[in-house]
Amino acid sequence: MKKRFLIALSLVFFLFAPAHAGTRSDVLAELNNSPSTKGSPDVKSYKIFFDGCLQLTTPPMQVGESFNMNTVWPGMDGWDKVAAWARANEHMASAFIESAKRPLIGLPYGLENVPDNYAEAGIIAEIGVGGHLHSFHFGYVDQVDIAYVWCTAELYRLFEEGETDRAIELLMSELIVLRKFCDREFLKEQLTFMPMLAESLANTRDMFYGYRESLTPSQFRSFAKEGIPYLRADATRLLMPEGDRVVGKALVLELFTTTGEADSAKFREVLTDIQASQEPVTRFGAAKHWQSIAESHRGRDDSVDRLNKIYDDWWRRWNMRSFHPQLSVDSELQKSNPVKYAAVNMIIRDIQSLFAARDQLTTQINGTAVAAALCGYRNHYSVYPKSLKMMYAQLLHRSSNLDSFRPLTMRTDADWTLYEFSVGPFHYRKIDSKTKIHTIAGDVFVESGQCLLYSVSVNNEDDRGLNSGEDLVLWPPLKSMERNAGLVD
Repeated sequence: MKKRFLIALSLVFFLFAPAHAGTRSDVLAELNNSPSTKGSPDVKSYKIFFDGCLQLTTPPMQVGESFNMNTVWPGMDGWDKVAAWARANEHMASAFIESAKRPLIGLPYGLENVPDNYAEAGIIAEIGVGGHLHSFHFGYVDQVDIAYVWCTAELYRLFEEGETDRAIELLMSELIVLRKFCDREFLKEQLTFMPMLAESLANTRDMFYGYRESLTPSQFRSFAKEGIPYLRADATRLLMPEGDRVVGKALVLELFTTTGEADSAKFREVLTDIQASQEPVTRFGAAKHWQSIAESHRGRDDSVDRLNKIYDDWWRRWNMRSFHPQLSVDSELQKSNPVKYAAVNMIIRDIQSLFAARDQLTTQINGTAVAAALCGYRNHYSVYPKSLKMMYAQLLHRSSNLDSFRPLTMRTDADWTLYEFSVGPFHYRKIDSKTKIHTIAGDVFVESGQCLLYSVSVNNEDDRGLNSGEDLVLWPPLKSMERNAGLVD
């Protein structure tokens, strides 16, 4: 009842707040006509997925730091209760599988655009919280978190009980669904779901490691050549989020009079609130600062042009190949005058972190495809390959053997047809003697006859895969080795 009252009160506020209602309404209309939300009901999966979430029983532990998709596994304390909870909610498997078949998640933006039971459960993507257009609340993320804890538990349960075919179908479906969540319209949403997908891929490699003998070479081939590559996050498949641009433009327009001049009162009110939401202690001095800035700020049209120029520059960079020389040049946001365009600079949400997150995700996707191929090769030949090239024809696409953090080194004597990609391959080698790898949890060992697959990671330094704080070890999975060594619960 209390939730219903708050929802009704929120709607009444917007109906009778003319300074914000029209702007918010226009913003929602544009957001809900975007590539991630536009379409007929039969192409959207959010009702299938979240209807399933609403039927989930209460987890045996509260989802949080100690109980999440990263900590669930059969060796954890309380696994029997977790497995029983997973079994009791098998309906959720259908929600994942059917959702994976739809092109879009399609959850609309705006509390008033979802069913009442969704709003009461917090399954909302709210824009304009408390009448502040820059304030967002993506409450639906909490339900996604719970769903993926369930899915992780159910996958381990199915593998443990020998239900391999069911586990494979659910595993690929949950990866596809989470990849679709990465297509949402706001920076905050993408920066939430891209690391979640990376973690889910790490769990996938852990399952490959633990249950390799129960999968056939052809099943691993399907993962390596069809399933995992489908998740790709390149510029043609993962679009840059446009939601922040839509809201940003509306906010900029709100700051100016009908004649295009800066409105000092709006500058003080809106920009002070935005700054205070980012740096709470600055509210007292910020109001006076923004009122002063209004006197020297460029007009409405110039400000909108500047905002568009910043985003157009990001779009160009988004579509550039990794390590393109233009990526090292200052962005339009960095070059934006800090006084004449101060309002634009404050409103814009810098998306540079998204570029790094995309590289991380792409490396995880490619690394998981290679790991699947390694398992398939090992199951068929009883040994790991001497090089990854030995798997290209049968088990692996060459385009999956790419480390997004490793620039390709040009050689004058090389076949230049190989340089259609601007990043180099993963580092890989067979292990001839017991090899120690240092991890944050402690030291683990790779035995002779095994292999080592790793990325140079963000520092682009080859540390031989011996220090997980410097290199990203993809195979064997560090999570598996740490668990088997008793270093993590």
